[in-house]
Amino acid sequence: MDIYDVWSQINVRTVILGLAIFAFLFLLGRRPKNLPPGPYGWPLLGYIPQLAMTKEPIHDALAKLGLRYKSLMSFSVANQLIVVLQDYDVMKEAFAQHQLSGRPTLEISQITLPGYGVLSASEGEAWTELRRFSVTTLRGLGVGKSSFEVHITTETKCLIEGLHKSKGKRINPSHMIENAVSNIICSVVFGKRFEYTDKRFQRLLSILNEMFELIGAGGVVQFVPIFAKMQFLPLVKKIISINLRLDEILSQLCYTRDTKDEGNDEDPRDFAGAFLKEMNRKKQQGVHTYLTPVTMHHTFGELFGAGTETTSTTLRWALLYMTAFPDIQSRVQKELDEAVGRNRLPRLSDKPELPFTQAVLSEIQRMGSIVPLGVPHKCTEDTILRGYSIPKGSIVITNLWNVHMDPVEWPNPEQFNPERFLDDEGRFHRREKLIPFGIGRRICLGEQLAKMELYIVFTCLLHQFTFKPPEGAPDVSFKVCDGMTRAPESFELCAVAR
Repeated sequence: MDIYDVWSQINVRTVILGLAIFAFLFLLGRRPKNLPPGPYGWPLLGYIPQLAMTKEPIHDALAKLGLRYKSLMSFSVANQLIVVLQDYDVMKEAFAQHQLSGRPTLEISQITLPGYGVLSASEGEAWTELRRFSVTTLRGLGVGKSSFEVHITTETKCLIEGLHKSKGKRINPSHMIENAVSNIICSVVFGKRFEYTDKRFQRLLSILNEMFELIGAGGVVQFVPIFAKMQFLPLVKKIISINLRLDEILSQLCYTRDTKDEGNDEDPRDFAGAFLKEMNRKKQQGVHTYLTPVTMHHTFGELFGAGTETTSTTLRWALLYMTAFPDIQSRVQKELDEAVGRNRLPRLSDKPELPFTQAVLSEIQRMGSIVPLGVPHKCTEDTILRGYSIPKGSIVITNLWNVHMDPVEWPNPEQFNPERFLDDEGRFHRREKLIPFGIGRRICLGEQLAKMELYIVFTCLLHQFTFKPPEGAPDVSFKVCDGMTRAPESFELCAVAR
């Protein structure tokens, strides 16, 4: 055999190997039949390169894809199928199906503490027990009822005191707002508030802030199994480090609670005490339960993560919009003065007399769209949605921002206009397609608490202060920091006592 024959055989083998690799990659990248339409991705990587290269927020990029692929679309991220729901009607239809009401596993969190909490439990008996216990316990603690108002008002008074100390000078309100909101969650979970200078309390806030900034919009990286196996990646390393620090601080806060006999109080005054009591009761009775130390730990972290960031960010948007629109701020204050007077702070019982104030809060939630891609769902069984196949294991994302910016439902959606929520007679009008807390069976567990906080803190602050831009400051900016939440860039204002 001469050199020409040898070279020919090598070339043939190279061609065959190349064709085999091409065929393999083609099969990996090919979309299965009858999936919702969507853009093609790269073999193995899926749509990751395109998402990584986009210079706009992910929710905005997905909304633009929706112009081509309509209200239901899909693509892959590292061989994980992502299904995106772009409008209210398809979300309502999807989450009427129990198959689409699961939760994907927080894969990276499983490295540090395997398990789940009430928000991350996928489905079935575990989620049912944890959800039922949490809803019942929160209701028993007064959350959503007028009896819990005193806890929120107490913390709001501390916030008011802090703002008075600024004496109308320029301040960044973010830190004070986070302190107040997080302390309200502390009162629910641990039955106590912390001084704002408490080192553990400040450490908890720092960890939560770092977590939300790092994860990014939708937090998809947390839900794709392949990333949990890439612990060498800087992003994954940072998430693991944050999870470890959060686990540590929550353990300290839980097991140093001020209680007579941990977990055995006849009438627990906080969520942690109720959880420990019910967990111990079922253990003593030999009853199988999903109330365990691990699910308790995850649930506490989820309550803090969801309850602190979203509410404090909404209140930051509220102050920013009031600073930018002094006429609207004055109208809210006029309504408060007429309904409440100047001798006391606003109460929940005043709410029916404050239609414009309610409309302003609703418009802030619409414009803010704090969690633009909602909390991901998981398909627990193969199902059909609008004629398309949704395979088991698919991650389902809701583009809430797109719903809130739909020009058909909200004419001139980029315009801040509270009048959208008032009827012809000036009465507050709820809008079905305002869904800041999500939709369906997995709607936010803390919805009622968040609504109480937003109303009480917002009305009390505007009752006591007028918020103005600092002298000589440029026009108010609505630039956004897009992480897992959609937050305003850092800003300063002056809180002028009324």
